[in-house]
Amino acid sequence: MAAMRDRRHFILCFSGDPLGARRGQTVIETAVLVTIIIFAFIAMQVYLKRGIQGRLRGTIDGIGEQYDPDQTTSDYNLVHESDVTTTSESSEEMYVDPMSYSGQYQNRLITMVHVETHYDNSFKNGFEYVGAP
Repeated sequence: MAAMRDRRHFILCFSGDPLGARRGQTVIETAVLVTIIIFAFIAMQVYLKRGIQGRLRGTIDGIGEQYDPDQTTSDYNLVHESDVTTTSESSEEMYVDPMSYSGQYQNRLITMVHVETHYDNSFKNGFEYVGAP
């Protein structure tokens, strides 16, 4: 009779919907779902990275060619026009040099220069190729 009771207990615990079986199934389903999501992100990582790099490359190409001194050629003409008036005035005067011990007068030349610019125009024209022509 003890064997019969043990067999009935075994059948009740593992048939139908025992108490802990449903909870275990939910945990396993959640773990599988999280694992699938993680693998999906790992698989999409390459495509996301390529998309970001493509967007960055498009932005940089929109800026234009980058400067390279070995691959850049240019030819410019620079024309500079200005109207300058310069006046100078010189005078000579006598003074006592405080550094001399004799106290004698010496000559000193004073020059005053006045520069006046009426207009200043610069023109630059030409071309520049950045990169291989």
